[in-house]
Amino acid sequence: MPMTPVQLDAVRHLLTGSRVLSLALIVEDAPVIGLLPFVVTPDYRALVVHASSLARHTKGLHDGAQFDALLHEPVVGDVDPLRVRRLTLRGPVHVPEPGTPAHDALRRLYLQKYPEAELMTTLGDFAFYVLPIAGGRLVTDFGAAANVTQDTLAALRGED
Repeated sequence: MPMTPVQLDAVRHLLTGSRVLSLALIVEDAPVIGLLPFVVTPDYRALVVHASSLARHTKGLHDGAQFDALLHEPVVGDVDPLRVRRLTLRGPVHVPEPGTPAHDALRRLYLQKYPEAELMTTLGDFAFYVLPIAGGRLVTDFGAAANVTQDTLAALRGED
């Protein structure tokens, strides 16, 4: 069943309005989670993160590794945690080759959202990672959920 326009707006808002995601990976046969700034690609096909090789979770960021990512609205004050809009996404990690036009495009995209990170993007122990979205789940209220599919991403792009 396709998402409603309200659900699509919620997905778009979480992907473009959120600044960080919780990224879950497997490292040395154990689950690891990290909090990372991210951007979504203009075509809504993938997320892009920039991470230091010194961070434990980065050891799980290698080509083909599976990820889960969680984005959510702020939980403040007396907000009912079961009513917080949230989006989980999953897929395989892709590591772009540094110095390529594709890598340079990712850097430009990232710096559009985080211009203050320019110096960090030049440090040798940091790298960009692409997280292609294979699917996921949107929860907009208690008991209100919808699957994120390739059709969802196509609808975000304006394709029908």
